[in-house]
Amino acid sequence: MKLSIYGDKLANTMAENRLLKLCLLVTLGLTIVNSLVAYHAMNNQKVVILPPVVDHKIEIRGNDADDEYLKLMGRYSIKLLLDYTPSNAEQNFSDFLKLASPRVFRSMRIDLDKIIEEVIRLRISSSFQINTIKKLGTTNRIELIGLRSKFADDVRIADAIENHIIEYEIDDGTFRITGVSQKNGT
Repeated sequence: MKLSIYGDKLANTMAENRLLKLCLLVTLGLTIVNSLVAYHAMNNQKVVILPPVVDHKIEIRGNDADDEYLKLMGRYSIKLLLDYTPSNAEQNFSDFLKLASPRVFRSMRIDLDKIIEEVIRLRISSSFQINTIKKLGTTNRIELIGLRSKFADDVRIADAIENHIIEYEIDDGTFRITGVSQKNGT
């Protein structure tokens, strides 16, 4: 050891400054690495949901979900939209609107309010029995085919096979409906 280095105050101060700069750089580097790891973990976070009505695993990752989850949400949303009576139409449509994307909420609300008026005024009930549910390729669309029955005062007024398309998006793990359309009967 060189006692002259330790004895010289200027040399000690300079060595201490170099050591502090090294510590600062190491701390900065660790903070950057920690931030990158946290960012990666947040974007690749995996949520596994297993509610009582589901007998298998459902996965949602960021802005993507597996087909089983999409089929479950498609079934749930179309039931809210097409299974109603005059006494529960308003509640069903309100629950359906909770799934709507904010971009289309207003237009869907206006359309559903018109349907509610008609349902209550004419005492219409509707039932939709799903036959087929499938995701359409890599697009954010779900196709549902089934038998829809309509009644007015307990008198059957319509029976038809209908084909409905639900357009959706997954926004931070949340299923959002961006559109619902009906194709001609198949």
